[in-house]
Amino acid sequence: MAAREEIKPSQKETSSSAGETAQELEAARGSNQADRPSQSRFVFVDGLRGLAALAIVVFHIWWYEPEPWPALESTYWIIEPVILWIRGLPFLWHDPEPLPALKTAELIVDAAFLKLRGGVQILLVISGFVIAYTMRNTWVTPQEIFTFIGRRLVRLVPPYWVAIIFVILVDMTCQGFWDLLSPFDGDLSILRVSAHLAFLQDVLGLEALGAGMWTICIEMQFYIVAIIGWGMAQHLFPRPVSNEPRPSVAGLLAVFAPVALVSLFYWRQLESTSPWVIHFAWMFFVGMITWWTLDRTLPEYWFAAITSLAAVELVFDAEWRYENSVALATSIAIFIAGRRNQLHRWLNWPWLQYLGRISYSLYLIHFPVCHLLTTAGWKFFANTPTPVQASAILLTSFFASLCAAHLLYKFVESPSAQWSGKLKRATQPIVSVPS
Repeated sequence: MAAREEIKPSQKETSSSAGETAQELEAARGSNQADRPSQSRFVFVDGLRGLAALAIVVFHIWWYEPEPWPALESTYWIIEPVILWIRGLPFLWHDPEPLPALKTAELIVDAAFLKLRGGVQILLVISGFVIAYTMRNTWVTPQEIFTFIGRRLVRLVPPYWVAIIFVILVDMTCQGFWDLLSPFDGDLSILRVSAHLAFLQDVLGLEALGAGMWTICIEMQFYIVAIIGWGMAQHLFPRPVSNEPRPSVAGLLAVFAPVALVSLFYWRQLESTSPWVIHFAWMFFVGMITWWTLDRTLPEYWFAAITSLAAVELVFDAEWRYENSVALATSIAIFIAGRRNQLHRWLNWPWLQYLGRISYSLYLIHFPVCHLLTTAGWKFFANTPTPVQASAILLTSFFASLCAAHLLYKFVESPSAQWSGKLKRATQPIVSVPS
């Protein structure tokens, strides 16, 4: 499908479900004022989510365009005047030919866009942080496990299913009307579509219908593991306060830390674990311990010890060094913002908060929109667009993705979030305090 070569495993993690959107945090903030690091929305977390979604969209547009070089040559317009100016300074520039420097600049720009794949690590850490926050007052019972997962299904499934339908429509348009490449490899089948609808495509070894859809499966697995693990920490170990749901430090670390550490040092290296949450458990865990430290469930020295261990691991793990560095930096940034009481202030820019709100819809819908417009644009220009034309196609794809995400958010995701909130209120159990 893409003109570039297949990327190595460390590059294939290019997108992630935006996880819980701003509405999920908003709905969770209804109780226990003392638990909050701040008294308003976590706009810093929403802002990070917006930046991550933006990075993923730009990366996918850049990576999956039919050819990168026509647009990349547009860097001449910015770089060449600078180089010509430098050449006018004899004591700084002695190369009579600026072309090698221009080519080097192209490679730097290309590498910078490819590094934007790190947005997925930001989203995984945020997902862990938000789920830990959401569970903070939850008594885990068998009924609560089902309602907890049910609320997330109500929130996440409708826009996900709409995105699947849209991908299929794009495929029909590309192959049936415009004679363009399909947005996915292989043929459609009832089994393939059904597996996607049930979050099982990767578990069953089926090709994904779109870039990033596989991460929804990982998110759903994480929700199940998180709520069951929280319950185990509550019931298997003595709690600091018997009539409060907060587990003990020993309980949380005994349940979650071993899985996270094995994920970091072993499962992360195996291709066979990639369809399962254990492959990414470390990223989620880093986000969870960030919240548990901010609300003082864990002492700060545990946060320092775990993040220091992760920093040491970076020295020996060259393959995943970049991804783990992004996750670690995200966790530390959220921790610093929380400790300085800036979670409700930093990154509070309207455009970025807007991106944070629509990030899940943007993540789901951007790839089929970009595929349709870029392949159609290249065909319109006989597959040889000029740098100006190629840049215009990519910019059009980017803004069209934002528009499509806004529509999906307004008409599908936002109503789904409201239904999830109603379900939470309707199913909120009155639980006796466990002994």
